[in-house]
Amino acid sequence: MQLLLTRIKANRLRTACRYSTQLLKDTYEAINAHNPRLNALPHIHPPSSIQEANGPLSGWSFAAKSNIAAPPLPTTCGSHTLASYTSPFVATAVSMLEQAGARMIGTSNMDEFGMGSLSQTSVHGPAHNLHPEHSSALHSPGGSSGGSAAAVAARMCRVALGSDTGGSVRLPASWCGVCGFKPSYGRVSRYGLASYASSLDSVGILARSTRDIRDTFNIVSAPDRRDMTCMSKSLRTRIHALSASREWISRDTECASEPLRGVRIGVPSEFWVTELSPSAVDAWKQGAAKLSSLGCDIIPVSLPHIPHTLPAYYTLALAEASSNLARFDGIRFGTRHMPTLSTRANASLKYAQTRSMGFGDEVKRRILLGTFVMSARAHEHYYLPSQRIRRLVQREFNRIFALPNVLCTTNTKADARNVDKVDAILFPTATDTAPVQGTSDNPVTAYVNDVMTVSANMAGIPAISVPFGLHNGMPLGLQIAAQYGDDDIVLRIAHYLEPQAA
Repeated sequence: MQLLLTRIKANRLRTACRYSTQLLKDTYEAINAHNPRLNALPHIHPPSSIQEANGPLSGWSFAAKSNIAAPPLPTTCGSHTLASYTSPFVATAVSMLEQAGARMIGTSNMDEFGMGSLSQTSVHGPAHNLHPEHSSALHSPGGSSGGSAAAVAARMCRVALGSDTGGSVRLPASWCGVCGFKPSYGRVSRYGLASYASSLDSVGILARSTRDIRDTFNIVSAPDRRDMTCMSKSLRTRIHALSASREWISRDTECASEPLRGVRIGVPSEFWVTELSPSAVDAWKQGAAKLSSLGCDIIPVSLPHIPHTLPAYYTLALAEASSNLARFDGIRFGTRHMPTLSTRANASLKYAQTRSMGFGDEVKRRILLGTFVMSARAHEHYYLPSQRIRRLVQREFNRIFALPNVLCTTNTKADARNVDKVDAILFPTATDTAPVQGTSDNPVTAYVNDVMTVSANMAGIPAISVPFGLHNGMPLGLQIAAQYGDDDIVLRIAHYLEPQAA
């Protein structure tokens, strides 16, 4: 009997290895077919360097954004100043995926240091969208994690890691027709992620289905002592207990004809901005109708300070970026450019020349704006009011969600009595479909692309974008967001909202 069990186990292992080898072969065939056009993966591991591994994600391939440490491939952050930099350590998220059996196939293209929403400021050249297929026009994949989204859409990898500071995972997901998830702040360790705005950055996940996102999230969502902003084990336990206290939500998801019965979905009126296209409005209405047919209660809600989040976000993000990027001076980090004879005697000019030649125009623009915001005169007029707006936005989310914010309360149960409170909110991911790459040189236009996404980062709440229809061959996405720590309800609702669930 023992011999029979051993043979069965060996046969299963051989079958799994053959399946894994075929998946890897398909991955590199997709890379060879699409990457020359999309420029999604600037650095790729050769197939001969990929070794089989056992684990729950065995046979999976993944890519990591170029600002996530993944040696021996360089961590360029899409910038000339780090073009030859290789990290001496591995990011926690990358290490966890590899320990689970997934194999990294390359690093993905991005806007320089994550500063952009079109993936066109990279030192590796712009990334492009797979959609529309069979078209000579190359559209933007979104940014700044555009390379990750394009690689997933073209099946160059099964999942990809990105970073989300103000929508950098969700906007590319919407424009490329894939799922993009930004977990609650601190759910996934940021150790190994090059910081843009430390209080806003989150490591996100992109995949073609919410099931793959959930499986990946279950691996990378864990405490990490090397990241002081990562959730502790005790905090995760409290959040789980709070989430389990929602007795009004149906748990019978397999047999119920309305698997989301009892779930209350809010529709915030403040996201009905003037820039919202008719196609995005139609997708929003159809998404609400679909959730209603699945048993959800659709409830109008109001978040009065949402219109102020975009300017407040850019004020705070650029202030933090100015500080975080100070280390790239050619001495501590970054490529050092040799000064001319006239500047060798002046230390300030040495730094200035290195940073002027190492950074692109958009990064320099944001550093200058962030430095101004933190100046003595502008601090009280811009930075402090933006912090107040951030706090007001967090309080407004706490007011509409039935689940208490575990950071602000000692309650052990969700609020079931107030029928005006909701479990999650639904709104568009982007105001329109992806533009043709290179058609917009106005930085303000690129900033406006984040108007639908920055509020989740300001409040630190989880949000996911799922594909929901096409307009003229280009994908559109809808967002689901929920209370801080309530990542499970976001993934559960998104699973039924995405087209594959039908």
